[in-house]
Amino acid sequence: MTTNSPDSLQQMESQNLVIALADLKKEVDLLKEIQTRLKALGLYTIAIDGLWGPSTENAMDQFCDSVHLNCMDTGLFGPTFAKALLETQAVDNPGPYGLPTWWQGGNKDQLALAVAKEGKAQGVTDRNQLCYIMATIQHETAATYKPIAEYGGARQRYAPYYGRGYVQLTWKYNYEKYGTMLHQDFVNHPDLVMQPDVSLFIIVNGMKDGIFTGKKLSDYISGSRVDFVNARRIINGLDRADLIAGYAQQWQQTQLF
Repeated sequence: MTTNSPDSLQQMESQNLVIALADLKKEVDLLKEIQTRLKALGLYTIAIDGLWGPSTENAMDQFCDSVHLNCMDTGLFGPTFAKALLETQAVDNPGPYGLPTWWQGGNKDQLALAVAKEGKAQGVTDRNQLCYIMATIQHETAATYKPIAEYGGARQRYAPYYGRGYVQLTWKYNYEKYGTMLHQDFVNHPDLVMQPDVSLFIIVNGMKDGIFTGKKLSDYISGSRVDFVNARRIINGLDRADLIAGYAQQWQQTQLF
C-alpha cells in the first residue's frame, strides 16, 4: 500500500505513512511495537512475538473500537492509528491527543463538542449553524455519530469514490480537492477520509464554503435568518429536508453549543 513501509509507529505518524493489513502482518518489528503498546493497555496478554495471530487481531479490534477507528474494517493503518496507539493512556480514556473525548465512538454529545471545537477553528461559531451541522451528521450517519461508508457504494458508478464520512463525500474530484487541502492521498487511498479528524474537517469545511453543492451555511443560516429546511440544499437538494430540520431544532434545545 505504501512503497516505504514504516519501521515504527513514530515514523508512521511523523511521515504520514499508510500500510495495508496484508503488509503489516509481515512487519515483525512493527508488530512487536504494536503488541507492546496493546499489552500496556491490557488488551494483549500473551508473549510479544511480532506475529499476527488471533490474540493480536482481537486486541487490535478492541483498541480500534475503543478509540473510534475503523482500520480493521478498511485494512489500512496510518498516522491517525499510530498517534492514537502511541498516546492512548487507557482504552476507556484515550488521553490528550487531538479531540480525545469523541474517539470512543458514537457519543453524540462528545461529537457535538468536537464539532464546536472544529467549527471555532474554521470560523464557524453561529450556534444555529453548529446545530445544523450536527443534524446533518445525525442523518448522514444514520444516528451512529461515526464516519460511515455508503451502503452498496462499491456498486455505484462513481466507485471507488463513493460516500464516506460524517457527510457522504463522493466523486473523485472531491477526494482530490480534500487530498490536496489536507496533504493526503485520498485518490489512491479513499478510505482515509473515514478518519474521524479528517471527516470532521471535511463536513465543517464543506458546509461552510459550499464545497458539496455550491450552497453554504451562511446562505440559509446567518444572524436572525434560520432556514433549516432549505439548508438541506447544502448537501442534497431537499431530500429529507423536513426531517433534518427537525433534528436541528432538537439540537437547539441542548446546552452543548
